[in-house]
Amino acid sequence: QMEAFSRTEDFPKIVEAYSRPVRIIRGKQIESAWEVDASVFEKDEEKALWSAYLEAVDKIHPGVDVKTFVEASLLLIQPLEDFFNNVFVMAEDEKIRNNRLALLQKVASLTKGIADLSVLPGF
Repeated sequence: QMEAFSRTEDFPKIVEAYSRPVRIIRGKQIESAWEVDASVFEKDEEKALWSAYLEAVDKIHPGVDVKTFVEASLLLIQPLEDFFNNVFVMAEDEKIRNNRLALLQKVASLTKGIADLSVLPGF
């Protein structure tokens, strides 16, 4: 199923959607105890990404079929693009920065147990 998916037009979009958060959080000291706090969001794009994540996380879990994974992942593409175009992740305010990193950590972790995208270029 994954091989067939890799030949679709959605494949590069989904790979990019997951690779951007991974590249940003890589090497950062992100505490495992950090939780996303929606009350800290300053921008609509943060709220939209959190909402898309919450919708996707209900559908994505280890053992999910590729079709369901793809459909749920597609929910993240536009909110992630809007987030990266309009939100500065590494904000000066530590609380805001950590909240944004925690949000990206959550998104990046959706693929765990489903697909190891880290073997692809761009990760």
